Amino acid sequence: MQFVVLLSLMLYGCVQKWEDAPRRSSGRDIFSVKRRSGSHYTVKNSQGSFKVKRQGHYNLDEYGIASYYGGKFHNRKTAIGVVYNQWDMTSAHPTIPLPAVLKVSRTDTGKSIYVLAIDRGPFVKKGPRRVIDLSRGAAKALGMERQGVAHVRVQCLAMESERLRKNWPTHKRNGKIPYNLACKYTKSRNHW
Repeated sequence: MQFVVLLSLMLYGCVQKWEDAPRRSSGRDIFSVKRRSGSHYTVKNSQGSFKVKRQGHYNLDEYGIASYYGGKFHNRKTAIGVVYNQWDMTSAHPTIPLPAVLKVSRTDTGKSIYVLAIDRGPFVKKGPRRVIDLSRGAAKALGMERQGVAHVRVQCLAMESERLRKNWPTHKRNGKIPYNLACKYTKSRNHW
């Protein structure tokens, strides 16, 4: 009798569709976004709740702290719906319309890179205000991967961003974007 019960349980396990449990990240929580209205959204993470007002235009020229986000967000969907690759030249910005082409310049060295804004962030309450989160590849190209943060100037290239927005459906294939797409819109070369 025990053999029959054991055999039926094993057979049931073979036909049952199993799904992986969602992975929990170690360290700080991945943030969740709740849409409220067309111009605002709310983000909740381990540091609290953030209500952010979206910009309706590509007018941006700001100074502040840049940080970078990498490993635990790699291969996750971004706010714009593409998969995040930590080695692409991309960024997260809290207010700029997505997608956008941004020029990020270090104020101490003058080094500049071009990135695509495809995600929302940074959302950090502690310390000085952070204006942008760069991908790990962008942080490496800007020379701030070891420090983790740098003082930067962030400028949105309005014409290039508008062109990118119009062509976005052709670039977003299978949930991924071509590597270093920002260079296509700026006629520049980002170097590591």
